[in-house]
Amino acid sequence: MKTLLGRMAVPARAMRAICAMFLGLVLLLPAGSMRAQPAPVAPSGQKAQIYMMRGLLGIFSLGIDSLAKRLRAQGYDPKILGWDQWGQIASEILQNNRDGDTGQIILIGHSLGSDSTIQVANAVKQANIPIDLIVTFDITQPLRVPSNVLRFVNFFQHNGFGKEAVPGYGFSGELNNIDLTADTSIGHGNIDAIPQLQQAVVDKVLEITVQQAKKTPARVKRKRPQG
Repeated sequence: MKTLLGRMAVPARAMRAICAMFLGLVLLLPAGSMRAQPAPVAPSGQKAQIYMMRGLLGIFSLGIDSLAKRLRAQGYDPKILGWDQWGQIASEILQNNRDGDTGQIILIGHSLGSDSTIQVANAVKQANIPIDLIVTFDITQPLRVPSNVLRFVNFFQHNGFGKEAVPGYGFSGELNNIDLTADTSIGHGNIDAIPQLQQAVVDKVLEITVQQAKKTPARVKRKRPQG
């Protein structure tokens, strides 16, 4: 690879962008997912709860729609809402938990929708409900990831909007801040629409919901809210 890149005479700025993208994907993707092979299809009856939140006004996060399409192609049924509807999402998760739904919970957001994922997680934390995965595209505040989140992946840029996420009190899960600042083709408005990043998210969802289900015949039942 070193010889090939040397022949191409890649500009230093472009090289930094390539390295940043490659590093981000390596951190995110499960072992073996970089191979040229089709991703496994989610098994019939999979009950993963996937909520996706758009940013300001709900019209600047078109990548959320295309990412949802990719997820639907794998058999999932993601719900798309606005950043200010986080309370509705939290209420639904709480109700599902009371009804005995123990499926994985995944939150994905862009911009203000990214910020709202933390509000959802905090809202269900007192009910001891774990969030299996949160993926954010350019959170606008240096958010603290609560302890009930098992995995947190934050794609961001130092572009005037994006910030890094930090561990909250008691957080012991996986936290990946993937800095894409070096890639000038990416900005706050399209960071959620980059095909490579979207596919990385789909692979991560499949890893959690499909591969984990194969390794663990029966998930440990989530603790229901008291009272």
